[in-house]
Amino acid sequence: MVSEGKEHAIQHLSTAELAFIAMLTDVKGGLAKTHHAPINSYKVTFENIKVVRGYLDRTDDGTHFEYRQSPKGLKFKTEEENDEQAKQAAEEDEVKEPKEGKTYLAILENQEHIEVLVEIDPKDINEIIQSARDKQTTIV
Repeated sequence: MVSEGKEHAIQHLSTAELAFIAMLTDVKGGLAKTHHAPINSYKVTFENIKVVRGYLDRTDDGTHFEYRQSPKGLKFKTEEENDEQAKQAAEEDEVKEPKEGKTYLAILENQEHIEVLVEIDPKDINEIIQSARDKQTTIV
């Protein structure tokens, strides 16, 4: 799920091995049915990529990545909830999707797949970068 805000970005970045900050310029995809469960699968394109953790070796198609997240309404029922409460919670379980023109911190699981996207305000970029233990930055 796409999260939002400087605090979330700093929290995710503190444990990341590979991460970058960039503007999302294109999103393609949607609901895909897998053999396990439905999932939202996207092909996302970024520009002005600034690597803030690790090393990104992207010579062929350096701006395109894959991102997957659970679709809306997959909240699990807890023991304290009755069926109606669980149904209502699932309907209210809003899933934020990646949007073109927004700036994101992307935490990658490998060179091609994004594990976490955090929408950030561009004015917070310097503070987020300073929070990274690895101060080395590279522009792709």
